[in-house]
Amino acid sequence: MDKDKKKISMLMSVYMGFVMSIFMTVTGVCVGMLPNVLAHRIPPQAMIISFISGFFISFAISMMIGFIVPMHKITDSATKKFKPGLGKKCMETLISDVIYTPVISIVMVAFAYMSNSKNGEGGPSYIMMLIPSLIACFIVGYIIIFLIQPVIFKHLMNRFGPRKDGAPNARPGNKKK
Repeated sequence: MDKDKKKISMLMSVYMGFVMSIFMTVTGVCVGMLPNVLAHRIPPQAMIISFISGFFISFAISMMIGFIVPMHKITDSATKKFKPGLGKKCMETLISDVIYTPVISIVMVAFAYMSNSKNGEGGPSYIMMLIPSLIACFIVGYIIIFLIQPVIFKHLMNRFGPRKDGAPNARPGNKKK
């Protein structure tokens, strides 16, 4: 069973990292760069390049955080006095959001800023790109974690978790060796 818990934890990190990277990159790039693209201070292709490269950077950061930070242990210890329910779920979501969002946002905005500066495309200062992006990413990140994490967890438990009677899951592809 311990092997199944590790598999679920690892896949949870990968799936959540992928989903969060997509949404955080779209949010960060749109909030940080779209106003400047519309004002013709940054060319549209810079936004597309920032999205593609930002996704890969965000996914790499998510994977590092997911495999280094024991999220389940942190959220369990921080919410152990909470009763199961909405309050506990909101706190778990907030903890995940506070761990992931600032790191991803700071690095992605720094990358976009350096790319724009390096290419001579100008634009606003780093702080003026970071603040709105960070605020928007906190909000979007919270919503995505709150809505998507239970769906992914349920999918993984159905696939790898124990059956309701406590026996190991005997689905094809999950056979014990």
